[in-house]
Amino acid sequence: MANKIIMPKLGLTMKTGTIVKWLKNESDDIFINEPVIEIETEKLSHTIESPASGVLLKKLAAEGEKYPIACVLGYVGSFGEALPADAEVAAIPAIGTDDSPKPSGAATSIERGTRVFISPVAKKIAAELGIDFRQVHGSGPNGRIVKADVLRFSENRGSSFGLQASDEVVPYAGIRRAIGENMSAAWNTAPMVTYQVMAAAGELLAFRAMLNKGITDNAERVSINDMLLKLTAAALKAMPIINATLTDAGIVRHSRVHLGMATAIDGGLVVPVIRDADSKSLLDVSREAKDLSMRARSGKLMLDEMHGGTFTVSNLGGYGSVVFFPPIITPPQAGILGIGRVVQSAVVIDGEVVVRPMLGLSLTCDHRVIDGAVAAEFLKVFMQALENPARAII
Repeated sequence: MANKIIMPKLGLTMKTGTIVKWLKNESDDIFINEPVIEIETEKLSHTIESPASGVLLKKLAAEGEKYPIACVLGYVGSFGEALPADAEVAAIPAIGTDDSPKPSGAATSIERGTRVFISPVAKKIAAELGIDFRQVHGSGPNGRIVKADVLRFSENRGSSFGLQASDEVVPYAGIRRAIGENMSAAWNTAPMVTYQVMAAAGELLAFRAMLNKGITDNAERVSINDMLLKLTAAALKAMPIINATLTDAGIVRHSRVHLGMATAIDGGLVVPVIRDADSKSLLDVSREAKDLSMRARSGKLMLDEMHGGTFTVSNLGGYGSVVFFPPIITPPQAGILGIGRVVQSAVVIDGEVVVRPMLGLSLTCDHRVIDGAVAAEFLKVFMQALENPARAII
């Protein structure tokens, strides 16, 4: 009996997934647990593995299309094995996932008596690009026109919005679209104010060097980012007024620190959460941060691992360029700390001009929840932790 390839449920909030790429062609040999499909949700990328060994009998889902959880995406079985009677229509793209009209039944369109099968996403993109989709050849199941077909037609035509044949059209979808919509919602809703300071980083660097002395295993070495995450958690524990979220019931000041860490991945950004970061040791925070970061970049995070954060840290220091930047908060959180690179700066100490390593900090707050005086106090607490990191993490 043929084995179904199913759209998995990767978290409590997941409803649909987008097919990014089939990794096998029909009739290709495949082993059990071998990656067969790359999918993408609004928060992460993930690889679906084959449920059995054999050959890929049928691809039902089209690349670029969105499907609900538990939907049958394809079949794996023995070469020549018969498929279920309804296999040709098992996969129907998800309907009503954007602001476009919500058709009933399968994704079809009837134009002047000619029935044209087109997915809602493809139809929406065609309208935006001014394309008559009746001219587009469909490559999806049963000849259905999918998003990739419309984009390919637009590229070949080379006229919409001044497009040339050599231009690359990157779909505004999946993680990129989710980030854009979330950032737009935050920007249009919360009155955000960013406070910036230069903080002394010499003690932090010295303490890290001491901690890593004689440690050759990179997995056990503590990074500057690990230490900044732990110090942020300690500062939030000391000032729960910053560790807050705005809800319909009111402002919730959390007693536990669930720290989000902004992580760049291909095509976007995700924010995995270190839960109870304030009560974990520096080494535990370091190990968990490395694990979350690695799995984020390989698309192995679960959706539940990116929910429930009470505050976020965004560290761009590793790129060696940015000193200050105004990070955008993630509602309903009330604050986010942006960290830039360490720079050698001239500072005055005891009347003498000396060169010291300084760290750029940018704290963005929702002014509905956090006033300027409170934000300034939090930065002072954090700067004191930087000057005595050993004491702060005890």
